[in-house]
Amino acid sequence: MASISVKIYNETYTLKTDANESKVVNIAHEVDERMNKLAAQRPGMDTTKLAVWTALDLAAELAELKAKHEKLVKAIEDEI
Repeated sequence: MASISVKIYNETYTLKTDANESKVVNIAHEVDERMNKLAAQRPGMDTTKLAVWTALDLAAELAELKAKHEKLVKAIEDEI
């Protein structure tokens, strides 16, 4: 298991994971960008609330992508 250090919203986190390092770094970068974007839109919001909003935004995006994926799989299955 490797230790990977990432920086998210000006905090450094050391993660112990078997995941691919570049994937972990890219994901952390995405989270950092989203938190900073939300912070710019909502000045004064504390870090915990920014993190929760970021998680909710990512979860909503994931749900939308899952629905699109399911729709595409069904369309392909209907063609077969």
